[in-house]
Amino acid sequence: MQFALLEWCLQAPLATPEMDSADAWLACWQQLPFADASAMQLAVQGGFQADRAAWAFASGYQAALRAQFPSAEGDGLYAFCLTEQGVRSSRQLHSRWWHTETGVALQGSKGWAPLFEQCRAFYVACRSADGAAPDEQEPGGFRILRVATTAKGVTFTPRAPGSFMPELPTARLQLDGVVLCADALLPGDGWHAYANPFSVQEELYVSAALLAYLLREGRSNEWPVSYLQQLLAALALFAELAGSDGKATISRVVLSGATAWARQLFNEANALWAVAPDDARAQRWLRDQPIQTLWAGSSAQRGAKAWQAVCAQVSS
Repeated sequence: MQFALLEWCLQAPLATPEMDSADAWLACWQQLPFADASAMQLAVQGGFQADRAAWAFASGYQAALRAQFPSAEGDGLYAFCLTEQGVRSSRQLHSRWWHTETGVALQGSKGWAPLFEQCRAFYVACRSADGAAPDEQEPGGFRILRVATTAKGVTFTPRAPGSFMPELPTARLQLDGVVLCADALLPGDGWHAYANPFSVQEELYVSAALLAYLLREGRSNEWPVSYLQQLLAALALFAELAGSDGKATISRVVLSGATAWARQLFNEANALWAVAPDDARAQRWLRDQPIQTLWAGSSAQRGAKAWQAVCAQVSS
């Protein structure tokens, strides 16, 4: 499967339509083989067919959601909503959930919801209004709830376009007394089962999608074969990591190194794009460079911690 996907990247048609809006990208995204494709295949094929970094990011992000949340399926779009304005720690979240006679309810707001107009549902991180429920081991009852976009009490405040990836629409998500069925409350602790591992999934799948995007652009622009081979080799490593236990210490060591390698390749692309400064694709890539550092700090921290753990096992 891994080599078949890599061969596809070298043989797939290079032409891709202009995607000047989220709806234009979504029309292409929804043509992917969702019934049979793995999350990595969706990330790679989605990134490959993207015409800019914003949609490669979106493809990788959607693939990461499918890898983390089994109920994120089909060709719909989803978002994971954790952050809140002015809140730096998950232990300080203001959004709250509580049990009702018929299910659960929640109240609060989230600072970042991408592709909000196209999303089918949101995975929202909240803390219990009453502290830990009787059947929970984690203080504070940190849980994830699946909230349909159409649920009563769900509203959005669009955010201004960012300085990079401005094509990607984002909003603040408001949740005003939203009432849900009991099964909207995902099983397990919200931090250990979902929020913490999702950051790893996002790093993995978005990196792969961006590499695939550059591979198509590199083939189209006849960039040096040696560079394209490195893109392909890095993709192979990410595909291998997707099939490993993401919680394993050695997996986190390798992922940190793989992400650092990917960032080097992204930086090398800057010089390759610079030969055509008037090309809109080049201008977009150079504008969107901050995407390369979105998870650099957390990746380095996870990698360093995992490295120390592995070395400690060897020395003992």
